[in-house]
Amino acid sequence: MAIGGDVIGTTHADEARSPIESPEAKAPESARIPKRDLGRRAFSPKTLRTVAAVSEALLADETEAGLQAPRAELVGRISDEFDLWIGAGSPDLRRGYRVLIALVEWLPLFILGVFARASRLSLASRLAYLERLERAPFALLASLVAAFKVPVTMLAFELDPELRLTGFDRATVSTPRTLLRQLKVHRG
Repeated sequence: MAIGGDVIGTTHADEARSPIESPEAKAPESARIPKRDLGRRAFSPKTLRTVAAVSEALLADETEAGLQAPRAELVGRISDEFDLWIGAGSPDLRRGYRVLIALVEWLPLFILGVFARASRLSLASRLAYLERLERAPFALLASLVAAFKVPVTMLAFELDPELRLTGFDRATVSTPRTLLRQLKVHRG
C-alpha cells in the first residue's frame, strides 16, 4: 500500500508488446503503481529492452553448464523499477540516462565491430561487449558500464531470493528484524 493513496493496477504503455514478458503473463507486482508514481516513467519500451539486455548480461551466471541468464521475472522487475527510479529524478537525470542507454545500445559497432545493437546481441556477446567497455582505455566508456552496474545490482539484490544470496537474513532490506530470543539488558 502506498503512502497517501491507494495502489492502482496500471501498466506501462505498450507493455503487452514488450518482449520482457509474454502477453499471456500476469502483470508483475511491480506493475501495480501507487498513485504518487503515475507519470514517473522515464523510458519507452524500446529503451527498456536495452535496460533489460544490459541487466541480463550483468547478472548472468557462469556454471559448468555454461552461461546462464537470470530469471526473466528478475530482469523484468529490474527494468520496471529502473524506469520508475530514473523517472523520479530530475529532467536532466532522465535525459542523461537516455543518452547513456543510446550509447550502450549503438556502441557494439565500434567496440566489437559487429553491426548489431546491444539488445540484439547474444548473451555471451553482450557480456563480452560489456567487459570490453569496462576495460576500455578511454575512461568514459568504462563509466558507461558503471552507470548501469550500480543501480542494476542495487535493484537486483534488494528482494528475496536474491537478497538471501548476500547473507541478509530477511525478505527485504526494509523488513524489521525479529529476534529469536529476548535480549537481557544489564544495568550497570
